[in-house]
Amino acid sequence: MRPYRPVVLSILKERDASSVLDAPCGHGWLGRALQRQGGQKRPQIDGVCLYEEPVPNSGYRSFTEHDLNDPLALPADHYDAVVCGEALHLLTNPGVALESFRTCLRKDGTLIVTTPNTWHMSSRLQYLFRGFHSGFRAAVGKKPGQYITYIPWSFNQLHVFLSHYGFVDITLHEVDEPKPRHWAERLVAIPALLYGRGKQRRADNEEESRYWRQLASRQSLYGRWLVVSARLP
Repeated sequence: MRPYRPVVLSILKERDASSVLDAPCGHGWLGRALQRQGGQKRPQIDGVCLYEEPVPNSGYRSFTEHDLNDPLALPADHYDAVVCGEALHLLTNPGVALESFRTCLRKDGTLIVTTPNTWHMSSRLQYLFRGFHSGFRAAVGKKPGQYITYIPWSFNQLHVFLSHYGFVDITLHEVDEPKPRHWAERLVAIPALLYGRGKQRRADNEEESRYWRQLASRQSLYGRWLVVSARLP
């Protein structure tokens, strides 16, 4: 199991989501995981994806084939939570997807985004010496439908986008993964760590302090994954 998946399930349980949109749903890991949890309060889940679909009996109420680069034609104020797993870095128009998620979420609904973290020190060193981040190799010769990475994400960049589309309580969650993996990562992270802590001490309010605390956290500096939740006010 990918290390971020238990975190996603934990957030959904904590927020007591009764209806969930899984976009993109891939082969349906989230639906199967919610099935295994069982219980009468198991969320109803719908799936959206373009090149894949849930395997049979994955627990999805409905499935829609759709490109998330285009607006979703779903009812407004319909879901308690939207899970966008491993997708934003594969989209050419991530803002369109975030706007669609905002529209179909109910008031106080939760958006959960997972994506590779390109701010971790190993990825930054690779970018310095090779010109591209970890997992973001050249796409020469690839065609739509193949694995093409477009936008490298960090917590800072996700925070900017989510704030722009009206989300609040933007939270970076801890993922159970080795961090740092190499001693050089700890060494290279020192300037960013000191910078973030200094900005946190000089913050004018709690919201700003919380942002810098998260940006300078171990998950932000060393983690290979980002799991970020945000709330629609």
